[in-house]
Amino acid sequence: MVETQGRRSDTSPTEAAGALDLPEAVGGRVCLDFINTVDPRIGDSQHDYLASYADLVRWGGHVHLLSEEQQATLLRVAAQHPRAARTRFERAIALRETLYRIFSAVAAQQTPSAADLAAAQDAYVELLARARLVATGEHYLWQWPAGADALDQPLWAVIQSAMALLTAPDLRRVRACPGLGDCGWLFLDTSKSGRRRWCSMEGCGSRAKMRRYYARTHGDADGRQEDPVTR
Repeated sequence: MVETQGRRSDTSPTEAAGALDLPEAVGGRVCLDFINTVDPRIGDSQHDYLASYADLVRWGGHVHLLSEEQQATLLRVAAQHPRAARTRFERAIALRETLYRIFSAVAAQQTPSAADLAAAQDAYVELLARARLVATGEHYLWQWPAGADALDQPLWAVIQSAMALLTAPDLRRVRACPGLGDCGWLFLDTSKSGRRRWCSMEGCGSRAKMRRYYARTHGDADGRQEDPVTR
């Protein structure tokens, strides 16, 4: 969990997002950062950073999936096809929650449901069918069609990331941050020891250190300690 300011909620697919604050990318994989656009994932007072298609596009720019030009193009297409943009946005949120259930189960050393795995696979196959591999000099890039079909572009890297992680040995290093019972963000533990506990040392790690310090210095006569850290 990373503290931000200026949280807002809107539903316009083309709302300018200059004032939009987005969560720090601490997941280690873009699919986990996408999941972490709800803060917290456990506990009370959840905030969803993605309230519109415009938010989804700006998030894509925030995590370097979309260039400024690509963002402008997608927002223009969304303005031309508002109903399609809303449908794509709802599909994106459904995919995000499917991926959350899958990877939170993995973090808990449980088996994700067959239905969720099938839904993720279907999303991958559908998006793959729309993209086209084109040559650009010495490299090849995925290119998206014009018009309303382009609106799914922000999800392509997300579902690619999810499929790559699900089929990689690193999957066993997916963790859920406990926070103080109020986080649940997912991250990939790339530490040498494999014992990383927090999504962010500046956020949840710092709050946990505060709690431990307060407990050492403010115990009452019965040995109980108050918790000074609140959300």
